[in-house]
Amino acid sequence: MGRSNLDTAKHLIKRRKFDLAINILESYEDIYEGDFEYYLALGVAYLYADVPGKASQNFRSAREIKIKNTQLLLGQAVIFLRHGETDRALEYYLEVLDIDPRNSIARSAMEFIRLYGDYTTICKWVDSGDIKKFYPPLGMNPDIIRNCVLAGLLTGIVCSVLMVYEPWKKFNKPLTEFDSKFSLSTEEIKNPLQINISEKDFTVKLEKNQVASVFNSAKKYFGEGRDNAAQVELNKILNSNAASSIKQKSLEMTELFKEPSFSSLKDNYSYLEVKENPLLYQNCYVIWDGTAVNEYQKSDGSWGCMLLVNYIPAEEKRSSIGTVKVVFEKAPAPPVDMEKPVRFLAKIKIENGELYLFGCGIYQQLKGRTLGES
Repeated sequence: MGRSNLDTAKHLIKRRKFDLAINILESYEDIYEGDFEYYLALGVAYLYADVPGKASQNFRSAREIKIKNTQLLLGQAVIFLRHGETDRALEYYLEVLDIDPRNSIARSAMEFIRLYGDYTTICKWVDSGDIKKFYPPLGMNPDIIRNCVLAGLLTGIVCSVLMVYEPWKKFNKPLTEFDSKFSLSTEEIKNPLQINISEKDFTVKLEKNQVASVFNSAKKYFGEGRDNAAQVELNKILNSNAASSIKQKSLEMTELFKEPSFSSLKDNYSYLEVKENPLLYQNCYVIWDGTAVNEYQKSDGSWGCMLLVNYIPAEEKRSSIGTVKVVFEKAPAPPVDMEKPVRFLAKIKIENGELYLFGCGIYQQLKGRTLGES
């Protein structure tokens, strides 16, 4: 069933197309003669179109058919209010509240009359259009609803496109030199493990689906500036049953790692962690505290000592958690004060199955027997 002309006009009024609604309604006056909804709709359309005389005329016609209707009463009340006839307006607002005690428009209009009911203020409100807040409500504009829905759909489409496009863009962006060099080939991903390898030849057993994950984790950590964490992941591969070509790429990636400083080192590992699985931390840098003993210097200029890890009596650390050899390529200058605790920045090395530290930096307090902060 199609929409009637009256319904079409009402829809246009909701869309704030008042002139179009008036044209339609006026064209079918003879058909809708004596129809309450017709006169009410035409009165509202004229009211919003700023033709209050015509609005009042149609409201009166509607009132002859039906009296108790809040839309009609609000329309008639605001006509009286526009003319400064506040007493008559109050009568109609009270009728509205008899029908709908919670009607916010009637209550607001009555409060306005109580506070600002002089004719001068009313004229200013009519001129500015503020008086329209007391007009019969039209409800939400369907055009706004439609536009919001369209905007939502458009946003959804854009987001969907971006979700598809961005990964595609990322996937298809030109590979950097690093990505190009350190990406596993299709063959390496398909066959990441060595075949015919004895279990005695590796200490870390990786499953087929683990190799690429470990390798990519190393790349991720390297990109974040966490060389130590990347080194640990690559050590898993270097000491595993991974394919030789993947091990070669892992070894080449380690050559990109840089020596840190005391302040820049990330992912420091404790003596106990390293001691439990030295191969996993080989070539990682660590910062370990303790007391140096048994120093020596060789003819080639190298210097070494034994470090009693975590043994610092002045800090109430009176027992060592382990002992490790420390070797410096050249004797430190200034020399290590053997009477004070020391903090070494060093690289973990393993030689003939023995764990030792290759020294890179030394920190000692100028005064006192504690280390404090470096």
